[in-house]
Amino acid sequence: MNVLGYDPYISVDAAWGLSRSVRHAASLDQVYTECDYVTLHLPLNASTKNMIGPAQLEKFKEGAVLLNFARGGLVDTAAVVAALESGKLRRYVTDFPEDALLCCKGVIAMPHLGASTPESEDNCAVMAATELKNYLLYGNVRNAVNLPNCELPKNGNFRLTLFHHNIPNMVGQITAILAADNINIEHMVNNSRGEYAYTIIDIEPPVGEEGLEKLRAIKGMVRVRVIG
Repeated sequence: MNVLGYDPYISVDAAWGLSRSVRHAASLDQVYTECDYVTLHLPLNASTKNMIGPAQLEKFKEGAVLLNFARGGLVDTAAVVAALESGKLRRYVTDFPEDALLCCKGVIAMPHLGASTPESEDNCAVMAATELKNYLLYGNVRNAVNLPNCELPKNGNFRLTLFHHNIPNMVGQITAILAADNINIEHMVNNSRGEYAYTIIDIEPPVGEEGLEKLRAIKGMVRVRVIG
């Protein structure tokens, strides 16, 4: 099977883990126009609601199959029904059944059970506990709903984590304050998602209360946390 995928947020680690048979699409339109089977794997938010509508379906290959096991609201149901009736879509497979879909020819609808199996619930509980522990102990963020993934192995004795708006010169202001107090930056990572960013810095020696107040006073800073 030849796979074409589009992910504007793919990490380097995730990219290295992909099979050689997976090609990276330059745009969603490339996926729509080239793929016989289109699957959705993304959250539902203001920017993704009804992302598959009449305009997008018009770009699909004739007789394509759409599979949606992510979120029901990603798809404009009326547009999908129209595409099935016209033959533009051959099948719509989903575990988000709606009244409008149940009697529509070409729809394969099933119960939404993905997160309801015993194995899935156990895995979710372990994952949540592990990631919460990782944040509390080391300030690392993984799989947060509204923050970017941001992780740094803790090698030093003193760590700062800073949650702030994603605006120019934020990191520059942070490092300038630390440098003014003769604090060395041993390791640092910064990632952003949309309007917000998250920074982890390992330092030596620790920053004093006056320095912390200066960091908290930076315009756009939301929270400064010390992990010693």
